[in-house]
Amino acid sequence: MQVTRILFLRAVNLGRTNKVPMKLLVQALEAAGLGSPSYLLQSGNVVVAEPTLPEEELERATERLILEEFGVSTVAIGRTPQQLAGILEMNPYTPPEGGSVHVAFLAGSPRADLRSSLQEESFSDAHLTFAEREVFIRYGGSTHTSKLSNALIERRLKVASTSRNVRTLERLLALPEVSGAL
Repeated sequence: MQVTRILFLRAVNLGRTNKVPMKLLVQALEAAGLGSPSYLLQSGNVVVAEPTLPEEELERATERLILEEFGVSTVAIGRTPQQLAGILEMNPYTPPEGGSVHVAFLAGSPRADLRSSLQEESFSDAHLTFAEREVFIRYGGSTHTSKLSNALIERRLKVASTSRNVRTLERLLALPEVSGAL
């Protein structure tokens, strides 16, 4: 079975800020000998087949490389293809008409009291459900106008986070280098 790691980069390529050209990042990762990288979209979804470092070390090495090569400070949050498939299976939501479903990937496990506090909050346009190191979010409308943002999740849970639309995650799972590792 092929070893693969999916890295979700936090807050890269958002408009004009935090520019990390994914094609150049893939070349830099390969040149650094970190594995056989590829990407999906320009929004910070990196797939590393046959990584040469253990999980957390690969994440930190990727963060350092991005800072050195592109001057962007980011957080890399990794999952295996098996973990991603399991996360999508646990998704309790279907997208509403005019809305979407996202998964916020957490860099660690938040304290129980912080999870409870966030879960008790009410958002008129969004609902959330916790998994171990993920938060499923169902947005009734635009994610851009919702009070339940990635920044709010990070502030409330005191842990780094990055969110992806479930459709993007499904596309990631369909990539040959990811599906072949399942």
